[in-house]
Parts: sequence; C-alpha cells; structure tokens
Amino acid sequence: MSHNETIELLGAYLDGELNNKLRQDVDAHLRTCPDCRQELHLLQQLDTVSKGISKPQKDKEYWDSIAGRVKSGIHRQMAGAQHKEVYNMFQDSFIRPEKNMRLRAVVFPLSLAAHAIIAALLVILPLLSTSELPNVEVYSAFLAPPPPPPPPPPPPPKKAASTAVKRIKPVQTQTAFEPGKLVAPVEIPDQIAEEQITDIGVEGGVEGGVEGGVIGGVLGGVVGGVLGGVVGEIEAPVRAIGDIKQPKLIHRVEPIYPEIARQARVAGIVIIEAQTDIYGRVNSVKIMRSIPLLDQAASDAVRQWVYEPMIINGRPRGVIFTVTVTFEIK
Repeated sequence: MSHNETIELLGAYLDGELNNKLRQDVDAHLRTCPDCRQELHLLQQLDTVSKGISKPQKDKEYWDSIAGRVKSGIHRQMAGAQHKEVYNMFQDSFIRPEKNMRLRAVVFPLSLAAHAIIAALLVILPLLSTSELPNVEVYSAFLAPPPPPPPPPPPPPKKAASTAVKRIKPVQTQTAFEPGKLVAPVEIPDQIAEEQITDIGVEGGVEGGVEGGVIGGVLGGVVGGVLGGVVGEIEAPVRAIGDIKQPKLIHRVEPIYPEIARQARVAGIVIIEAQTDIYGRVNSVKIMRSIPLLDQAASDAVRQWVYEPMIINGRPRGVIFTVTVTFEIK
C-alpha cells in the first residue's frame, strides 16, 4: 500500500471502520513508515482533545423560546427596511453622460453615407477612364486548318438536243476477266460460294516463295507487289472533303502520356493532319495545333494507326484528313 493511500485511511483506521484486510495493510505500512506513524499519533492526540471538551448545557426554556426570538428578529428587520433611504448605486461613479447626444445621433449616419459615397467614387472613377488602359499583347496564336480547295468548275452546258430522237439499242458487253487481277463487283452477293482448293503446290512451300504467289511467277512482277499490280504511276492522295469521307479507322494505338507533361499538369487536344498510303497506313503527319510537350507522343501514336484503304474508281488512293488526339490527366 502506498504512502498517500495510508494517509487517507488513517481516520477510518482510528475510528475502527476498516475491514480486516485493509487494517492489516495499514498496520504493515505503519511498521515501515515513520511519517505515517507520526500522522497517526497526531490524529490520536486530536481525538483525545476533542473528547475532553464538555458540551454546553441549555435549559428547556432556551430551546422553547427559539421560535419567538426568530420571529421578533424578522419583524425588526422589516420595520427597519421601510425607513432606510434608497441608495443610488451610481452616485459615486466617475462616468458622466456626454453632452450633445442628439447632435451626434444625427451626424453619425450622415458620416457613414459620406464615407460610402467616397469609396464608390474611388472604385468607379478609374473604370471610367479608358485612356490609360494597358495594351494587351498576344504572344500565342491558334493555327486553324487550311481552307479546303475550291470546288471544281461546273461542267459545260449541254448542247440543245435535236428534234429527232435517236433510239439507242442496249448493248450487252462482256467484261474480260484477267487471272490474278482484282475486279470490283457490280452487285454485292448475298452469299459467297466456297472456293475449291486444288492440290497444286509443293508440300512445305518452295524456298524463296511468297504467300499468294503464282506458279512460275508473273512476268515483270516484283516480290511484295500488289495482287493484280497497279497500272501506271501511283496517283496523288486526295483530301477528305465534300463527298470524300474520312476512311474508317481499323487499328488505333493510344498515345503514351509523357511523364514530364504529367508532372507539369499539361493536357489538351493536339490536331494533326495525317496522310495514308494506298494500304491505309499513315505515312506522314503534320501538326496543325501544337502543344509542345505532347506533340511527339501524339505523332508517334498516329503514325501507327491503320485505316481502311480508300478505293476511288477501282483504284486505291491515299487520303489526307485531320485527326485529334486528346490528352487528359486522370
């Protein structure tokens, strides 16, 4: 048991109010603590002195007259309160009411209104002066895509038809099909007949051969050529405007967000003019709307896109069109 706990239990220990266990703990602590033994000795002396004091003896008349004495004291206090002068609690105060209170009550709202008018003038007058406005210099410009080329000239007017109507007889022509050359179908068939696979060829292929080759080769052909060949030179690409729609995207590669742009919180849309070859692959790009930190990533991604080849008049053509690459910070 600690010293403080023993000090708190000494009073109950002296009066015999502790149980056996607590009493034994206090006895054990008193045997080892001289301060607690001295405190117990003082309490014992105080108890002895208090028991030696005699109680005052009051007769019966004293206790019977208590009610009358209290009642008479109340009457005396009430009678004295009626004749007591009213005391002014502020008579000794050093604070005196100020003079001209009515004048100040009128001047205060007028002062507020005058200050409000002056503040409004200080804000409005600089806005009305337009001669000292700074010149705004634009350091960046937005590049718009070039305008489309002018439409082709209208066809020449038709000559006046003669009065005699010539009847033209329909002539059925037979198209000459050449082996190994692609021909655009006139009508789209509902079902495609399964081709008969012949046993022509060498098992395992021929060394140096290419997929889709012809037995014996084609006179004047080159390795990797287009099936059926391309007659004449490759025509210039066309721009996707008017009736020429942008080709369908069949393979898209998402751009890689540059880490330096991500850390700088740079985002936006990069506009690129792309050009495809006759196979639908993007072979050149041109930045139309630039974001310096994102241009290279957008160009690298668009160069890997593949579109559906554009066929015009039965011949494959390259296409020039505009694409947008969006960079968003997620």
